Amino acid sequence: MASSPAAASTTTHTPVMGPSLLTANQLAAWYGRHHGTIQPRIPALGNNVAALAQIFINEGRADGVRGDMAFVQSMLETGWLGFIGSQIPPDAYNYAGLYAFDGRPGLATCAHGDSAPSRCMGTPQRGVLTQIELLRSYADPSIRGAPGRLIAAPPDRQGVAPIWEYFGGNNCPCGKLIWASAPNYGLRIIQMYSQALAESGKGGACVPYAPPTPGPKSGNGNWLVTRDSVVHPLGSARFFGDTRNLHLNKPLTGGESLSTAGGYWLLAGDGGIFTYGGARFFGSTGNLRLNAPVNGMERTNSNNGYWLVAYDGGIFSFGDARFHGSMGGRKLNAVVLGMERTASGRGYWLFAADGGIFSFGDAAFSGSLGSARLNSPVISMQRTADGRGYWMMTLDGRVFAFGDARWAGDIAGCSGYGGAARMLVAPDGRGYWIATQSGAILAFGSARNLGFPAAVGGPPIALMSAG
Repeated sequence: MASSPAAASTTTHTPVMGPSLLTANQLAAWYGRHHGTIQPRIPALGNNVAALAQIFINEGRADGVRGDMAFVQSMLETGWLGFIGSQIPPDAYNYAGLYAFDGRPGLATCAHGDSAPSRCMGTPQRGVLTQIELLRSYADPSIRGAPGRLIAAPPDRQGVAPIWEYFGGNNCPCGKLIWASAPNYGLRIIQMYSQALAESGKGGACVPYAPPTPGPKSGNGNWLVTRDSVVHPLGSARFFGDTRNLHLNKPLTGGESLSTAGGYWLLAGDGGIFTYGGARFFGSTGNLRLNAPVNGMERTNSNNGYWLVAYDGGIFSFGDARFHGSMGGRKLNAVVLGMERTASGRGYWLFAADGGIFSFGDAAFSGSLGSARLNSPVISMQRTADGRGYWMMTLDGRVFAFGDARWAGDIAGCSGYGGAARMLVAPDGRGYWIATQSGAILAFGSARNLGFPAAVGGPPIALMSAG
């Protein structure tokens, strides 16, 4: 049998939908290392584990479900394909315990059929497809009522469990039992899957659950803001409100928090400013005619002002924020996507999508990606604690370090997250968080793991520190 995974901590939520990260041969090799003395029993496939794994990957790809994770689930359900002590026989080709109700008499063979609802699937392909379709029914509300499906979750459970963490006992915040009554059933599957990923050479950041990293941790809380105008507080961060119930002229594009963690500003594309908690309003561009939309902001060190930056590199200063220069009116090779203030607050950097860096005030230039050949645009920048260096991150999740910044990891090559969205440096400056397009938040270096939102309604547009 499988060895128990090491103690693990949550680093991200794990979608049911998405691409497989492992090949059939990698899954078969993982199976071979952990099934012990149990012999796989897949009569129609000559007991070929790789052939079964390939069916999972193929059917999963066709229906948008992570087939490699469904294969791992089947190892838990079938006792590593041994079916020992199961009420379902190997020739049922039922790899997910479907219709195996508690107390139902066991079935020795499917040669003579089964009473309704039948546990006998007929072929490996049909058994896998039925499992895949049920997983999607739990995870994807858009499939509700679709014709031609072999199976569906109960009506009150359809589309309410988009992540594996919801699949056991009382784990789903929807208040419904999903798949298994055992608590943390989904977590067990994720831990087994993480083991398979790690043993197949996948990067640590691609592993949904990973052993805690040693050393002191920094950061007590932060806020994730998503495209649907919702603010998600994490860790010690308090919820002060958001714009989800307001009619906005333009969608939110960013935000900034007070240094005291007592509030935050939210920023819209027209430069409109929305204040929450102790954050004060110092002005906006909401009523101005802009040459380009506003996409970022930075507060002053005193919390008594802020700068706004637009795609054309224009800078707007409010409160005690001093204007140190801008790229407005200049020819740019790529649009400006944000800004970062210096440690002193007496300057700032602007960064462009091509990795170009523009320094103003006392901001020191430590390098750029302007001449580099990038696979995707730069979307985020963060400075170190002393401002003598900075990190830049691309949409595909690559992190580049300049000056005294130290690279602590990234999500390049991790296809399960949909790419990177925002980056936030830990308070001690020796680590950072990466918010992904799927809403997952991963901690690197000294950054403390603070968990993740239960569900998100759009990609992140801001990640703000609560100290």
